[in-house]
Amino acid sequence: MLPETLAAELIPAPEPLYYRRGSPDDPRLGELVHRGSAPSGMRPDAVLLGIPQDLGVRRNQGRPGAAKGPDAIRRALYRMTPEALHSDLSQLCLVDIGNLRTVGKTLEELHELQFRCVAHLLEQSGCVIVLGGGHDIAYPNARAMAQYAREYAVLVFDAHPDVRPLVNGRAHSGSAFRQLLEGTPPFPGRRLAYIGLQPFAIAGSHREFLEQHGALLCFLPELQPGKLLERVRQFFERISDGGLLPVYVSLDLDALPASVAPGVSAPSPIGLPAQELLESLQWLGTQRAVRLFDLAEYAPAYDLDGRTARMAALCLCALLSGRAGMQERSGD
Repeated sequence: MLPETLAAELIPAPEPLYYRRGSPDDPRLGELVHRGSAPSGMRPDAVLLGIPQDLGVRRNQGRPGAAKGPDAIRRALYRMTPEALHSDLSQLCLVDIGNLRTVGKTLEELHELQFRCVAHLLEQSGCVIVLGGGHDIAYPNARAMAQYAREYAVLVFDAHPDVRPLVNGRAHSGSAFRQLLEGTPPFPGRRLAYIGLQPFAIAGSHREFLEQHGALLCFLPELQPGKLLERVRQFFERISDGGLLPVYVSLDLDALPASVAPGVSAPSPIGLPAQELLESLQWLGTQRAVRLFDLAEYAPAYDLDGRTARMAALCLCALLSGRAGMQERSGD
């Protein structure tokens, strides 16, 4: 799926992560996912790529540990059944191409490799799924979208806006969207939307920065129970011109409360309702405009009973479930 020079920068996910029940009447995703590439003649519905690094988190003075996130998410994901969230995921062509090689590389080198891989995968598949890693993965993902499409939109689920200035001119896990908005050319703020921002964790200057750029902001206290999907649909329609533009969806797991997702760099006692988030991701999965999704900041060392890993896996299943449902309707 990738040119040889990029494929050489990948390491396959360890074999034990692909869970098998060994029972034909009880299949799991680990038995159905294609490893490395899709079968001949098939275009993948989704391709998974892991970015196992937390160098940006360390620069941002956060809790390291997200480097082990991608494989821990896989361990939970591949134990799920194809019927997760009431859709048959077995009808999807799901490909896992493994993890980016990180040993001996700087954050800047990894960002460049990630950008090149994701840009190529966007041309090869229906949707690219990137498993972090720190949330600095968002900027190379956005660069890849910019290469793929002249115009695109970004929808972010996060407790923090990640618009801190660079540290000594270098990127980190809290700078991705400032880099995007101040890039060359600058990304139009009207195409950027945040959902789940937590006011106590955001500097006033960062809020002003986003407002000056025209980004859409939804703070956690504004969300009424049962209204998350409604807000997601409103923001999606606005930033993507009704789904006409390709959309990149980015989920920082610290948008969820620590009771659901304790294993993150910056846990919070409050956050987006888990079930409503799953419903929102499932709806987003039904939108053909969604071409790129990433999931960031899972740090297994701080998890409890694997609950964050399972929540991350459910988020992926929700998105894939929407994709599967979309196929079912198109086949009617």
